[in-house]
This record gives sequence, structure tokens and C-alpha cells, in this order.
Amino acid sequence: MLIRNSRAFPLLLACGILFSTVPAAADGAEAETRVRQANERLRELLRDTPDAAEIGELVDGLLDYEGLAQRALSTHWDRLTQAQKDEFLNLFKALVAKSYRDNLKDTLDNIAIDFLGWEQTTADSVVVKTKVRKLQTRRNRRAEIAIHYEMRLVSGTWKMIDVTTDGVSLVQSYRDSFNNIIGGAQTFEAGWADLIGRMRRKLDGE
Repeated sequence: MLIRNSRAFPLLLACGILFSTVPAAADGAEAETRVRQANERLRELLRDTPDAAEIGELVDGLLDYEGLAQRALSTHWDRLTQAQKDEFLNLFKALVAKSYRDNLKDTLDNIAIDFLGWEQTTADSVVVKTKVRKLQTRRNRRAEIAIHYEMRLVSGTWKMIDVTTDGVSLVQSYRDSFNNIIGGAQTFEAGWADLIGRMRRKLDGE
């Protein structure tokens, strides 16, 4: 089964939409500042009628879709033809955008974000740590969620390559889901066709 309405993905988009080009020597402090600025920009956009096209551009500017896809598919990626990779990336990007639009209002409604610092993981990647607090209302108790964003410099631009929500990695969740679908078939080709079919049906709202 494909991942349904993962809370990690909408939250990552809500908290970290807009990243601009930065020098190759940029460090985690700059990445954290970009996340703060991105969140403020998104809230500005949402105070008016959201522009779907502009939001889509911001999302595309943030995510390293190919990096996410390669990590999620793991060893399956190398078995694909270029045409299969292109088809998968197009469907993957569309599903990400759909998930974001569907969860946008609920994600940003009545929350506060605390930044808890950052950690260097490799020469060109950092993890920015945050805590998202759902403020208490009459309908729900106050809740806190730990959100860690793994970002990497890609051609001088910060790109999101994973997000971990309360210890659960988005990439690993997708990997488990894809492995179950592909591995559950008698052949790789049959499993791949099943995965692509499920992604298409999900986009169609089935």
C-alpha cells in the first residue's frame, strides 16, 4: 500500500518551502535561517488566497525529487530504464504536490515551530531540528512533534532529501512501501507495473 496522508510530508513542506541559492561553503546555521524564512514566506502566501502555481514552484525549488526517489527505491533504481525513471519521477512529483495541497490548511492551522539547532552530517548536508507544537484548542490537547529535516547542497542550493517525524524517516517509509509492492510480485517487471498503477490510481483519487 502506498503511504497515505503522511503527516511528515505536509509538515516538511509547511515548515521549509523556500530556499534560495547559497554559497558552496554554507553551513547549518544558514540552512536553519532559510527554513525560518521559508516558513514566514509561506504563511504570508496563505493569508491571502493561495496561488497554486506559486506554491508548486516553491515546492519544486525545495525538494530534490531525484535524490528522494533514488533513496526511496534503493537498489531498484539502478534496474530502471531512463524512460521508467522519468515516468516515476513525474508521478512522484505529482503525488507530493497533491499531498501538500490536500493537507495544507490542517498542517498550518494553530501551530508553533521551535528551532532546536542543527547537526552537520556530511561535508554538504545538515539536519535542522525542530519541534512543531499543535496549540491547544477546545477540540484537541496540545501535542508536540519532533521534525528533523535532512538537507543537502545541490549545485549550491539547499535541497530537502529526507524528513524524520518522531523518529520515523519519510524516505524509509516510502522504501518499505515500495519494497512491499515490488517484492510481493513474481517478477520485478510485474511489481514495477503494480507500483506505477497504484501511483496513477492514487493521483486519480481512487
